[in-house]
Formats: sequence, C-alpha cells, structure tokens
Amino acid sequence: MKPAAKGKTAAGKGPWFKDGIRFGCTACGDCCRNHGEGYDYVYSTMRERRAIAAHLGLPQAEFERRYCEDVEGLLSFKSAPLADGRPGKGCIFLAGNRCSIYAVRPTQCRTFPFWPEVLADREVWRRDVESLCPGVGSGPLHSLDEIRETVERQRA
Repeated sequence: MKPAAKGKTAAGKGPWFKDGIRFGCTACGDCCRNHGEGYDYVYSTMRERRAIAAHLGLPQAEFERRYCEDVEGLLSFKSAPLADGRPGKGCIFLAGNRCSIYAVRPTQCRTFPFWPEVLADREVWRRDVESLCPGVGSGPLHSLDEIRETVERQRA
C-alpha cells in the first residue's frame, strides 16, 4: 500500500483533520511563550500594529520602536522574560497567563492553533501544538469547513 501524503488520510480522502478538531482555549498562556523551532515570533500587519498602537494610546512609530523588532524583514513583537517567574521568554504582551492586548491581538494569535504550517502534517501538529496546548482535545469540535475558513483568514 502506498504511504499517505503529508496532511492526507491513508485513504486520501482529505486532510488528517477531516473529521474536525476539538479545541477550547484554557487561557494557560502557553501559546504565548517561546518554544523555539521558529515559534518565538508574533508577526502582525501594518493595520494590526496601527490598531494595537491606538489601543495603547501610542503613535504607531513609537509602538513599533518599543514593542517590535525586525526578523528577516518582518516585524515581530519583542520577547520578554516571563513575568510569572518561569524560565524562558514570551510575547512582550503576555501578562501572567493573559494577553494584555487581547481585544486587538493580531490574526496570528486569533487563529491559534489553526495555522497552515502545523495543520499540514499530523506529526508537526502533535509535536508543536498538541504537546504544549492543554486545550487540544477538549472544548468544542471545530469542523473541517470552520478550520479551512480560519486558515483562509490568515492568507487574506
């Protein structure tokens, strides 16, 4: 039997998550902590940075100077030592286990854990999401269509 392509079921009838994914955020903040392997960055669009700056009462240029850094030509939020005393770093807007800009958080944060790069391969999902996020496997069932819509919002 031919092995399944990455992201597909063995029968080739759709992605590994074709029956949906059960997920409910537990507000643990683990998704906001740096995990290495490229998961140390929170990117945002110009429009998102403008909204966050307004939310914080700052001009956009000042917001970007204080809270952003260049990562290979893209702006990412800076990382900061974790305020809860745990080792490591996290998003500069992580306050304890909560996002201090939750109402205006960028798309990358709004769409976690339904990112194309982790949905593309079941093993990547297990390693990079399921192993760190206690909300995976609990909460509401997100349908294939809902997950695809979330992925498309990231591409817009």
